[in-house]
Amino acid sequence: MITCPTIVIFIAIYLPFIACSSQTCVRDIIDDFEQMKVDVARSKAAVKTAFFAALTPHFTLTGINAVLEFDDVKVNRGEAYDPSTGVFTARVPGLYHFSCMLLANHGAVVHYQLNKNDQPYILGYSHRGLAADSSTISAVMELAAGDRVFIKHRARASEVVFGAAHTSFSGYSIAP
Repeated sequence: MITCPTIVIFIAIYLPFIACSSQTCVRDIIDDFEQMKVDVARSKAAVKTAFFAALTPHFTLTGINAVLEFDDVKVNRGEAYDPSTGVFTARVPGLYHFSCMLLANHGAVVHYQLNKNDQPYILGYSHRGLAADSSTISAVMELAAGDRVFIKHRARASEVVFGAAHTSFSGYSIAP
């Protein structure tokens, strides 16, 4: 029994041969078809990349190089986010969106940044208020396979980030 997708593929591959007589034309059609297969595979891989993680315990950031490790992973399609390091590693190149919402612990100040590899990409600051104060940063990034994205402390003094799922980090692919 011939299924509908088989008929569509048969028509897509063989029908142009009827209307196309030159070898160049046939090669162009086959090249276009091969490129379409590559594009579909890239799209499927990119769409599978998404994560959302929250911070469960209060987290004391000590020193300028402390990376926030968001331990409560709710979504991790593509397994690109590592909760043990707090680092997202791009598996496929493309355009990505990242967001971080951070809550400073009871009137404290928190200086943080979104890093692409070892370079700051955007800075965040939660200022001292009467109670807890939140701050949100988000960015769109062009990433190559292997690029790393993470939230890092950017002050020398110790600062406390409120956990209990009030602080989160997320990212997802937009386009290949």
